[in-house]
Amino acid sequence: MNKLPSLRLKNSKSTQKLELNALDVDGVPFNRVLAYLIDLIILFVVGLAIGFAAFVLTLISIGLLSPITSIVFVLLPLLPLAYHSYFLSQQGATPGMNAMGLKMFTMAGDTPTLFHAALTTVIFYLSVPATSFLILLVVFFNKERRTLHDLLTSTIVVNDADEA
Repeated sequence: MNKLPSLRLKNSKSTQKLELNALDVDGVPFNRVLAYLIDLIILFVVGLAIGFAAFVLTLISIGLLSPITSIVFVLLPLLPLAYHSYFLSQQGATPGMNAMGLKMFTMAGDTPTLFHAALTTVIFYLSVPATSFLILLVVFFNKERRTLHDLLTSTIVVNDADEA
């Protein structure tokens, strides 16, 4: 919990509530968009490199490895899930979020677990395309600037205290 900016855990009789300063979420929605664009560029480059390597292996083997390399193309759509889940569970931020000075915490003040990060990612990738990004407008209707997938998974994205 010492990594949290000015967030404080407030204990009541039955629940634990996270309190935050307005500066903790100042500019977070805009920075999240930029962070996601950075992550998309990284994912595009990594996906392109993996696809190119599989293609070259197929060519070099004169098609003998095509059954194996075709598995790569089937699994490639899972790359964003693996990318976001791994980085959020290990660092509390993807490389894009790190670049923009953002960090994700659970409402208990911890870094998300791998399951928690994967659940957040799955909800994001299912809800955003289904609503044409309109679901992200939820961020403007709560003082904590949390998106729907943050609300559903009890997470919050704040400005990183180390960046300040």
